[in-house]
Order: sequence, then C-alpha cells, then structure tokens
Amino acid sequence: QTLRQIFSRLNNYYWSTNVDQYSCQTGNGLNIINKTDNPDYSSLSNVTCDCTSTICHVTRIELKSLRINAELPIDFAELTYLRELDLSRNYFKGFIPKQWASLPLVYLSLLGNLITGTIPKEIGNIRTLEDLNIQDNRMGGPIPKELGNLVNLGRAMLGGNDFTGVLPDTFGNLKNLTDFRIDGVSFSGKIPEFFGNWTKLVRL
Repeated sequence: QTLRQIFSRLNNYYWSTNVDQYSCQTGNGLNIINKTDNPDYSSLSNVTCDCTSTICHVTRIELKSLRINAELPIDFAELTYLRELDLSRNYFKGFIPKQWASLPLVYLSLLGNLITGTIPKEIGNIRTLEDLNIQDNRMGGPIPKELGNLVNLGRAMLGGNDFTGVLPDTFGNLKNLTDFRIDGVSFSGKIPEFFGNWTKLVRL
C-alpha cells in the first residue's frame, strides 16, 4: 500500500496499478531496467525487499534516470526498514522531507534533480548514514550544524548547489570521511583547520 501511494504521487500509472502483495518476491510492477551505452545514465526502477521473515520489508529503492517530475514523497518515511534510497537524475523538486530522518538510511542519493530549500537539520539524526549525495540541485542556505552528528559518514557530496556561509565546526567530528565535495557552492571564509581531523580522506 505504501509503495502504491508513493508511485501514485510520482504520477506513474504502471507502478501504482501493478504493485501487489507478491511484488517483493517477484519484482512484478517494480523492477525495470533500460540500459544505455553509459551505465550511469541507464534508467532503472528497482525495489529490493528482505523476505527472510514472515513479513517482507522494503530495504532498497532505486528510481534513476526515469524523468520523474514530482515532489519528493514524504511517504518514504513509512518504509521503516529502508536503508538505501537512490533518486538520481530525475526532475524531483520541492524540499527534502524532514520526516525521512526517521529512516535507518545508509545510502541517500538525490543527485541531479531540481530540489530546493535547505538541508533539514533533522537529517543529522540519521546516525546510520554512510553516503550522502545531494550534488547538482538548487538547494541553498547554510549547512546545518547537526550534520556533524553523522559520524559514520564516509562520503558527502554537496557540490553544485548554492549553499552559503561556512562549514560548521561540528564537521570536525566526521572522522570517517574519505570523499568530501563542495565544488561550486558559495561558501566564504578560510579553509577550516578541522579538515586535519579527516585522516581517512582520499578526495577533497
């Protein structure tokens, strides 16, 4: 029911009518791949479930390069076992819902959309998050200091937005970062000394 609700908000008749109680096991109505010469731009609909118990739980959703033109659905927050969410290279717009902060996400990618607004400070509550990619959107404003709580974060892709101000000092806590990108943003001031805390960093 939650998947049907999400897909109806994405204005996709096929998904919203062909998903049933067996789709987790069969993939029917969920999984579609349209490959191109460049795999990064292949369109992909994939929903992965964990059916090891008597109830199947949705653990991963990929909706990539599908030309989806819709607001980001709050309803993802109802999938309480969701660990990976990849909505890359679509036309998603609106704000990142703060309700998503209740999810046990490990991977979140909103790369290459039309998302506006600021990063919700509540995202800092997703302590499981290891990979955050919101690159190439239309977001702005300051970076919330609460993101410094994401101590498991290994990759943070924030470039290609219009973020302003300075990086919060709390980012010194992100000692597991290996890849950090802020190219094309409107930060000011000096390069922070706390970059020296990021001893695992490979790419800056």
